[in-house]
Amino acid sequence: MTPRERMLAVFKGFKVDKVLWQPRLHHWYDVNKKLGTLPSRYRDASIIEIYDDLRATPRSYHFFNPCIRTLQGRKVEVETWEDETTIRRKYRTPKGVLRESIRKTEYGTATYHIEYPVKSIEDLRVLAYIVEGQEFEFDKEAYLRAQEEVGERAESIIGVPHLPIMRLIVSYMGFEATVKALWKHPKEVEEFLSLLDASDDRRFKVIKESPIRIVNFGDNIHHDLVSPPWFRKYVLPYYQRRTKELHEAGKFCTSHWDGNVGKVLPFARQTGLDGIECLTPKPQGDVTLEEIKEALGDMILIDGLPATHFLPSVSKEELRAFVGKVLKMFYPRLILGISDMLPPGGDIEKVRFVSGLVEAFEPP
Repeated sequence: MTPRERMLAVFKGFKVDKVLWQPRLHHWYDVNKKLGTLPSRYRDASIIEIYDDLRATPRSYHFFNPCIRTLQGRKVEVETWEDETTIRRKYRTPKGVLRESIRKTEYGTATYHIEYPVKSIEDLRVLAYIVEGQEFEFDKEAYLRAQEEVGERAESIIGVPHLPIMRLIVSYMGFEATVKALWKHPKEVEEFLSLLDASDDRRFKVIKESPIRIVNFGDNIHHDLVSPPWFRKYVLPYYQRRTKELHEAGKFCTSHWDGNVGKVLPFARQTGLDGIECLTPKPQGDVTLEEIKEALGDMILIDGLPATHFLPSVSKEELRAFVGKVLKMFYPRLILGISDMLPPGGDIEKVRFVSGLVEAFEPP
């Protein structure tokens, strides 16, 4: 079987002859390439060539995400200014103007908001106008390029934005402002969440008609952001509805839960998801492997190895023991990876070391 065939077999519930090993290396690669600190053997290598050399396979949404394009409405003008440290955007609409500022991290390989576009309930109305006018399209050429690059290394995955409540927190308002807005203006905020849901109808219509096989909700779930009451109200119904329609279209569904999740992990099997990506066990996260196993049941664990185990301070023997425990506990409902990704200071040779452990593992 090819890695792509194994990946699809795992989602279909079959046992596979070999565990898939899909460490996310892009952050490690981007930072070290920027600093000129890639190992000499990889200095001129593409990330795909590095995966091949390490006998590992990529998480393919890094390649397939450009396949779904967002088209702004005709009366929305977006102006962007960018320098070494900051990206600033202005959105001009007939309903008003929004501004946001996004700070680049130290090496310019990631970003975070320092000014959210929505600062008042009036701004939310402007954003509603923008969202209502957005349309989505499938970029076949981008898909074919990604397919050519990834080949048989992995099945196609598309990452979709945070579910509406998390999108409001992460992309539009920030956590504190979202809490205050829901308290002061619950009707208008919940109407806006419904508007995001309707926009997602258009996005998922395009995805359902595309050849993409797996949909990953990039939700960054953390129980301090969506506590159990919010999870029941805003998260579960969304997952249940979306997974149902995607399953009916022949797609598989996962979500990215990379925060502290102990308080919401018991809801996992109610979501309708096929698997959860990036659940982070102790000592890095807040849950044990046993708690993850109990919560997931027959769902797929995607990742499972703490990123901290790939730092030079953790011995290979400690890593070996952890890998062995994950393989035994979760096979065959497992796509092994790093929760969340290999750190820039991580030991890349530990990735090769895990490849050897996976190859030596004999499925029961």
